[in-house]
Amino acid sequence: MMIADVSAVRMDEALAHRINMKVMRMNALLDTINHLINRPYPFAVFFYPGEREPEIILQQTSNIHKLNSFSDLNNNKGFVFAPFSISDHYPLVIIDPDIHLKGFQAIAGLQDRLSADKLLTSEHTEAANCDISKPDYLKSLNKLIDQIKAEKFDKVIISRTISANISKGLTIGNLLMKLKEKVDSTFVYLVYLPGIGIWMGGTPELLLMKTNGAYHTVSLAGTVPVNGGCHEIEWSAGMKREQQIVTDFIADQLKSFRIENYSQTGPVTEYAGNVAHLKTTFEFSGDKIDKQLTSFIDAIHPGPAVCGFPKEKAKEYILNNEKHHREYYCGFLGNWKMEDELRLFINIRCMKILADRAVIYVGGGITSSSAPESEWEETNHKAKPLLSVIKNN
Repeated sequence: MMIADVSAVRMDEALAHRINMKVMRMNALLDTINHLINRPYPFAVFFYPGEREPEIILQQTSNIHKLNSFSDLNNNKGFVFAPFSISDHYPLVIIDPDIHLKGFQAIAGLQDRLSADKLLTSEHTEAANCDISKPDYLKSLNKLIDQIKAEKFDKVIISRTISANISKGLTIGNLLMKLKEKVDSTFVYLVYLPGIGIWMGGTPELLLMKTNGAYHTVSLAGTVPVNGGCHEIEWSAGMKREQQIVTDFIADQLKSFRIENYSQTGPVTEYAGNVAHLKTTFEFSGDKIDKQLTSFIDAIHPGPAVCGFPKEKAKEYILNNEKHHREYYCGFLGNWKMEDELRLFINIRCMKILADRAVIYVGGGITSSSAPESEWEETNHKAKPLLSVIKNN
């Protein structure tokens, strides 16, 4: 055999080895997820945007750590899972980080540390189908647009649910990894809360992050479909205005907390799977926020990107007019002060996993210039990655 041939064989063997190791690590993660599902311990598995290695947070007690307000997060740390609106039915939850592992290799050894606890029964809770028909959705948008033109609101986010059966043979671990392949540039997660539910999503929207003593937040709004990769987008005046409402809101909140020396970058086009958004990034010192962090989060969430403006009036309209409960859709989730980090994401592009089907949550920002038919199509487009995952397309 010639030297070139020997080198080629060795390269093929090395490639095969790397592929086999990747498959083994992946299977170990899937086995761990499948072991934990339906057992009494809350956990979260997640990938930060663009990162290939997962993290897992596992609580080793079965009690759900429920909180009544954002201020209750003080003196706590863990993986936070917040609803759109805190209530007895949809509490603010934090998963205690009894076990916090990073990377496939570290997670691969977790199953040996887990006990064979008795399985829970019927944990994949069923729920009434609250999907709204297209005519009813368009009617609700026309009603809202009339009120916006009457200057009762500047913007309101209206959402709907899309329910679909999960293809047979797919485990929850399979769904997570398929979603990661579809929307790698987003925060991809799985959250399991016994008695509350199983949630999964891939969100492109950062709520708040702290790195090297500085905080970052974004205004993300305006949506156009993207087919065939990144390309230059001509943003309409209406979408620019929709995004500017969110940008102005964040700037006003910073000023109300006497934060004046902040940097503002954008808007730029942000690509997230099969859609693109307009994004403006804010960066500011933590000096005036650290001691009033929960108050600041309460001020910026839910913001105009997921609620509307004025904030309280839009929130009241949503709670009184949407057919479904948002539950944890348009809440936020992520690392709350674990290892002195803070990385919180807004829970959009998500779904709740039931016994044999999933409920996908999608919405859009409605302004005076919105076209109801286009808004309906926008929600369909936003749902495509999740639908393709559960239908195994």
